[in-house]
Amino acid sequence: MSSSLYENWPGNRDLNIRWPEGKRIAVMLGFDLDAETMWTTRGDGNADHITNLSRGAYGPVQGVPRLLAMLDDFGLKATFFVPGVVADQYPQAVKEIAARGHEIGFHGYYHEEFATTTRAQEQATMERCEALIRNLTGQQMVSHRAPGGVIHDYTVDLLVERGYIASSNWRDSDGPFLHSVNGKPVPLVEVPKDSIFDDTAYDFYTDSAPERYELKSPAQMLEIWKEEFDFLADEGRMINFVLHPQFIGRASRVQMLRTLIGYMISRGAWIDTNAAVARHVLEQQGMA
Repeated sequence: MSSSLYENWPGNRDLNIRWPEGKRIAVMLGFDLDAETMWTTRGDGNADHITNLSRGAYGPVQGVPRLLAMLDDFGLKATFFVPGVVADQYPQAVKEIAARGHEIGFHGYYHEEFATTTRAQEQATMERCEALIRNLTGQQMVSHRAPGGVIHDYTVDLLVERGYIASSNWRDSDGPFLHSVNGKPVPLVEVPKDSIFDDTAYDFYTDSAPERYELKSPAQMLEIWKEEFDFLADEGRMINFVLHPQFIGRASRVQMLRTLIGYMISRGAWIDTNAAVARHVLEQQGMA
């Protein structure tokens, strides 16, 4: 993609990144292992709704093993954003994810949306989760995805201070960009996400409050994602998926994802973790 398409556009922060080995596009398979927190944080009635809570448990119990086996078949590494309470409840699942070489990213403790928290409160949550994941897996988390996408004016500074290099929160670009503090670029790469790449936009079904009735077939999801991939690859951009094992981990959807991954690889995709893509961008910008 020629950078001239965007470089002079007002408000644009895109970087003209060359992907490794001549790849056409970077793709990140970001899995949000929300488990029961998908339901406990949704509204009245769900925190005590045993059936809905069991839907959340499907993710670490049934979905994750299928997804790990499929990723092993391709030799791919992914990022699993894991709320701290899920790591506490399913430590063996989180250990297995890490043991297979996948990245663990920050996703709150209770999957709480930090709508009214202070910097000190959010930092305390990060410290708690970082210590938990470090003790379970030996990993120091460097990728951040805020539950609900809630970000504050202090968040970028806090992430840089704590050594994070990848943020998957903003929605205003199809490519990575560097964040800034006080007008100066900092070594924190935004690898944006969007609802078009979020499986809950297609397969989140519940008839309890708050009701939601999106339910698409795997074939429909595959068609949408293939078309979006094709045009973004033509521009040399990136995709950061938001996938929930309790949904995408269903048998038919894992097979759809397998088909999509094969399609993307055959058409020049570089598929790696949020951290790996961020490190590549920092190297390209001389900030490694």
